[in-house]
Amino acid sequence: MKPLSILLFFLIVAIPLAFIHDTKQTFHDGNESMYKLYSDAFQSAVDDTSYYLSQLEAQQNKSNIHYAGAKKLGFGEEALGVFYHNLAMKFGVGGNSVERQNLMMHIPAMVFLHYDGYVLVTLEDPSGKELRPVIWPIRPYTYKLSNGNTVYFTLDEHAVVYNKPANQFVKGKHNELAAQLGAGFGQLSDELVFKQIRQNAIASNLEKDLAGAVNRHMELVRRMGLNIKFSLPRGLNEQSFQNVGMIAFMQGYPLPGGERLDAFSYGGGAVVQRKQLIGVFDSVSQQFKAYPNTCAPIGLNTVEVFYDPEEAASKGYFIQDCP
Repeated sequence: MKPLSILLFFLIVAIPLAFIHDTKQTFHDGNESMYKLYSDAFQSAVDDTSYYLSQLEAQQNKSNIHYAGAKKLGFGEEALGVFYHNLAMKFGVGGNSVERQNLMMHIPAMVFLHYDGYVLVTLEDPSGKELRPVIWPIRPYTYKLSNGNTVYFTLDEHAVVYNKPANQFVKGKHNELAAQLGAGFGQLSDELVFKQIRQNAIASNLEKDLAGAVNRHMELVRRMGLNIKFSLPRGLNEQSFQNVGMIAFMQGYPLPGGERLDAFSYGGGAVVQRKQLIGVFDSVSQQFKAYPNTCAPIGLNTVEVFYDPEEAASKGYFIQDCP
């Protein structure tokens, strides 16, 4: 074969292969970008709802009022409405009821973390036509000591101990409980042990309830004739639960590029308060964003103005920081 023929043969073979490789790489990069966009949107919806919850909890603490179950249920319904609206807006679903039902189907369970306990949210389908969220009664962060006493933790150093021999409840900060209960406080008299066991107790209680919720959700999915796999999210026991917030996870949600989104998010109300926020629609990222008025981008049309990040977050805006 002549050298020129060899060169032509090489070009005929190599150019299509290079084009196919570039096309595959572009497709792969596009899918990764799409996955990150939706994963970030899910985390942002959880963060925004966590902030909303932290504000509700702060109102209780500020007024020194701790509401009973009915009022807490109302708070849960409010927060749930904020989350679903927020997520639908960020995922571009809007008011499409079918797409919203599809979103709910891929979120087997959620948890609202309160100061002194957590609320589990699952789904049911009583009519066989429409999914409906169920908000369970608040569950305390409990731990049973080897001496038979039961500890009810909070998210800080306060706790309540049921002293079984005396048949009484003792509450206070860690140092107060250690001094008052002595041996009745067991190994929790050590502050480092107290903190570690508190985190482990919260995580283990959550894992147990979420595992049950996932199993019930898989039964619900099977009854609806769908084939979606769900499992308990990894990393739950690695979280440091110190703030009022929200836990949610989504599995198997189909993305426009063909990928399926698996996301696990814990938010602790970390949004920073600002005096004024300018809400805009960014046509490049296709997202609603809220900027501090001191650094709002020029050229984007203002959709609305907020004086409270809670309101912006509840409407689905991504809260931005000044560079």
